[in-house]
Amino acid sequence: MFVKVFFPAKRGTPRLPFAQSLFSTTLLFLFSVQVLFAQFSITASEVETWTTPVPVSSDYNLNSAYVYLLNPTALQAIFEGEGLNKGEKKDVGLKKGDYPQYMYLAVNIKDPVNEANTLTIPLMIHDVRNPAISQRLVEYGGRFLENIPDDNLKNDIVAKVKFEAFKGNNSNEFWKKTAEISLNLGRTATSILKNPITGTFSALTDQIIPQVDKGIKSMGNLEDPQKIVSEFYIKLLNKELSGLYEEKVISAILYRIHWDVEKPVRSKFFNNAKPSRVDDLKKMVNTSTAPFLLVVSTKAEYNTDHSQMAYNQQYIEKKAKDFRKIQNSEKREVEKSFLEIMKLAVELNKQMDGFQNSLNTKYPDWLAYSKVIELYFHVNELRKEELGKLVKQEPIIREKYTRLYSNVNNDVDLWFGTELMQKARTVATYLLNNPGPYNYTNRSPRHIYDDIEMLEYYRDRVKQIETQGKLPKEIQALETYDLTLRKLKEMETALFEADFSPDPRLDMESKKSWLLTRASQVYPTCQICGQRVGEKITAIENATYEQNIRQYKDISAGYYSKLECFENIMNGLNAYIKANKDSTTISPMMFASIKQDREDFTRTVNTYNEIAGKDHTTLSSKDLAALIQRFQINREKMLIIIQRLKGLSLANGGTSCLMDEIKP
Repeated sequence: MFVKVFFPAKRGTPRLPFAQSLFSTTLLFLFSVQVLFAQFSITASEVETWTTPVPVSSDYNLNSAYVYLLNPTALQAIFEGEGLNKGEKKDVGLKKGDYPQYMYLAVNIKDPVNEANTLTIPLMIHDVRNPAISQRLVEYGGRFLENIPDDNLKNDIVAKVKFEAFKGNNSNEFWKKTAEISLNLGRTATSILKNPITGTFSALTDQIIPQVDKGIKSMGNLEDPQKIVSEFYIKLLNKELSGLYEEKVISAILYRIHWDVEKPVRSKFFNNAKPSRVDDLKKMVNTSTAPFLLVVSTKAEYNTDHSQMAYNQQYIEKKAKDFRKIQNSEKREVEKSFLEIMKLAVELNKQMDGFQNSLNTKYPDWLAYSKVIELYFHVNELRKEELGKLVKQEPIIREKYTRLYSNVNNDVDLWFGTELMQKARTVATYLLNNPGPYNYTNRSPRHIYDDIEMLEYYRDRVKQIETQGKLPKEIQALETYDLTLRKLKEMETALFEADFSPDPRLDMESKKSWLLTRASQVYPTCQICGQRVGEKITAIENATYEQNIRQYKDISAGYYSKLECFENIMNGLNAYIKANKDSTTISPMMFASIKQDREDFTRTVNTYNEIAGKDHTTLSSKDLAALIQRFQINREKMLIIIQRLKGLSLANGGTSCLMDEIKP
């Protein structure tokens, strides 16, 4: 930016131009001092400049300009002729005893972005008519052009600095000028009201209207016909707002205000200057014997502000505009990620409101509820990811965004106040904290089932929005719902494997009953358990059938291998009965019992023959199991009969083949 300062001199006197390259575009200051004393003028000459020797990074693309009136009290001495000889005082029209009654200096500037905005900002208003109130000095100074992007500096920016002083007792002229000052300030206020200030003058917006209005009113509040009170305050530099910018001082020009008949020498205040702030340059001008006008130029890098976070679309749009001011690539990336989280949080807030409102109707919006889980999951997932990246950033950025992410987390968690919302947060948090395969190593079956019930609540809510057995496409697109289904499958499989093994000592029907009860009453929420119980029962039945086939084959083969043994036993019984038919050594009761055992043994052998002679390939699993059970009962009867007859009607050797080898 080129700063060109022109000071009108008296007619016939050469103009004193100055041009100094400061920025990339042109900023034009016009400083004219109009005095009522004579044709000679009060002017200001450049007496010193300073430019930073260190190049500024292109990230610093926001330009600001500061204007300060230094040592304003010295202006009165200038108008009283201090430093002028008798002839020079005569030339400028000063007489003995003359002094200014009123001094006024202001800057008039147009908004470089919107020229409809024109401001008159006073640098000094000094009422010196009454020595008793000579301290009534209102002094201003600060940032006049604020953070104008390089891209916006396409045309000259013109600022007109105007100084006026009144002397003598010409009250008409005095009040005329007073009215003019009042009018200019009034126009400033009116202009701002009609064309609200944005961008360049944003630091002045909140302060200028009420204070200018206060100043205008004070001008009309006369305590004495010879006295005017004019005090008001305008904040030219907003400390809170300026904190958003990392600012570097790049240049300064110092002007000394004087009569144009003088030739001020160059100053050396800025020798070896290394200012880090604008105030550093102000403090270097350490004389109070001459008035100066200091113009300082800075370039700044924008740092976003989230001190007034709001979770709505308007806030997002505002910050999206601010984002364009950031030039530093790393800062852009960090801010971009944070804005993504803010967008997710805004959408989360919207979906929560939609769901809560739907509870007042007949049809709760479970799709919105599902999106709440999804958005909360992604807000925290992205937050965790970005916090990990922040460790690589410089401390200031790391601390700032770590705090911001914490604020978002705390704010969002406060939204989950109701029981339904808390369940949604529990589901999302579990999915976030358990991204990998389900780990049930240290989980008891009861704890596994608790996990299932937690996620099943989400799955069950989703089922309520099925249409003809199909879910909306919006549900199918949700990462959290897909993850929930996968987790439930892992959990339910783990539960079934951990707690669905019946006691092997139970028979098949008892095992089946035990499994069905476990699926329907102990773990009713476990869908996979219900499905796999049927499979397990079938497996048990199949395993039992195969076992029964093998057992039946053994029974059948055993029968045919014992036919000779059965025949020998029958022959032995028949021979015993025939030989002892008329014996007096055996009691009739004993003899009748032996004959009954022979009949019972014959029946059991015939039954054995019937069992062993079946075709097992035509038998169902149930019939085959019943047949084996019938054989076992029959075998027990046979063994009892043989045990009774052993040693009586049957010799021990005659039964050994049967006793040792008839097995189930």
